[in-house]
Amino acid sequence: MKWRKILALLLILLPFSLSAQLLSESESKLSALFESLKTTDAKEGCMQISSQIESELSNALKLPESFLYPFESLNFLGKIYSDDHLLRIYTWNVPLFDDTFTYGCIVQQKENNALTVFKAKDPAYKPPVDRAVSVNNWYGALYYRSVPFTYKKETYYVLLGWIGNDDLTNLKVIDILTFNEKGKAQLGLPVFKKKSRNFFRILFEYGDEYTMTLDYDKKSKQIIFDRLMPSSERYEGIYTHYGPSFIYDSFQLKKKDWILKEDIDARNSF
Repeated sequence: MKWRKILALLLILLPFSLSAQLLSESESKLSALFESLKTTDAKEGCMQISSQIESELSNALKLPESFLYPFESLNFLGKIYSDDHLLRIYTWNVPLFDDTFTYGCIVQQKENNALTVFKAKDPAYKPPVDRAVSVNNWYGALYYRSVPFTYKKETYYVLLGWIGNDDLTNLKVIDILTFNEKGKAQLGLPVFKKKSRNFFRILFEYGDEYTMTLDYDKKSKQIIFDRLMPSSERYEGIYTHYGPSFIYDSFQLKKKDWILKEDIDARNSF
C-alpha cells in the first residue's frame, strides 16, 4: 500500500515538475530575446524580436504554475499583480530609433490562466481621454499598478502606467480595465470627473527631465498625483517645461465616479 501512495504522489507532482522545467527554459529564451532587443539596430528587427517575445511569453503563460512563476531574471519585463492577486500584467517596451516606442502587453487571469494580448500601434500614440480603447488598438504603456474596484457587482481595475512619448516629454496615464461577460477586455470608462465633465481616462504630460508621482494610496483610498505646472508662465501649454509643483491632487471614489480633489495633504501617502 505504501508504494501505491508514493506512486500516486509522484503522478501528482510530475506535471508540476515538468511545468517548472519548461518555464525555466522559456525564461532563458526570453532573456536572450530581451538581450537581442537591446543590441538590434533596425526597427524591423526590433519589431520581429518583440513578436517573438510575445509568442514565447504567451506559450509560457499557458503552463501550470506560470501565474506564480517569478521570471526573476527578466529585468526588462514588467510583471505586476493586481492588488487582489487575480490578474498579472506583463509589459515591455520596444525602442524605434526615432525617440519613440512601441509596447507589448499580456494580461493573465488567475482563473484558468486566461490570457489577453494587447496589440499596440507602431509607434505608440497618445491615448484619447474621450473614448474607450480596444486592446487590438492599444496605445502602449508600461503599467506599474493595478487596483480592483467593484461597482454594482462588476469588478474593474484601475491601471497606472508610464508612456515614453518622445525625446521631449513623458506621459503617465490612469486607465480602467474591464472584462465583459465573455471575458473580452476593454480599456476606458467615463468615470473620472473634473469640473462637471467625465473622462474615460486621465493623461498627464511632463518634461523628459522631470519625474512625476502617480500612485494609489490604500490608507486614504485615493489616486494621488503631482500637480504639473510650467516652470514659467510663458511656457503655458508647452509640456516640455512642465514638472511637479509640490502641490498634490487626487481622485477619490464616490459611488461610481472618481472625483477630482485639489490641494490635498499627501505627506504620509508615499
